[in-house]
Amino acid sequence: MPKDGWEFWRLARVDDGSLEWLAGTRPNARATIDQHKVWTLIPNRSIFVANWIVTEDHHRDSGFRWTHENIDIDDARKVALAVPEIGVDELQRISKPESELTLDQVDRYSAEKVLGKRVADALSDRRFEARE
Repeated sequence: MPKDGWEFWRLARVDDGSLEWLAGTRPNARATIDQHKVWTLIPNRSIFVANWIVTEDHHRDSGFRWTHENIDIDDARKVALAVPEIGVDELQRISKPESELTLDQVDRYSAEKVLGKRVADALSDRRFEARE
């Protein structure tokens, strides 16, 4: 059963199979736009951000940039710790939509709310270790 209505996706690059994103969708959300959106984990900020680029890719019929593998919450918690860090430029790019979403629709959820405190703490530890 998805945690609080979340469905999780492991997104790997089509060209080389490398992990790029942990994504979440909310298929049973109240608002139609929230049923359509895809949020991606920004591990160095411990947040999931509505990502217009991934949302667009998720709903394509062909020509995908990523493979979208549906995973359960336990796998999502493991994948979260392996997601590569996102640079400031990439975060700005996904936060300023060119299509799919409006700026008002680019919302965020804490990693703790979506994946639990243990994963949020591990992401925080990872961030701390990277600074040392």
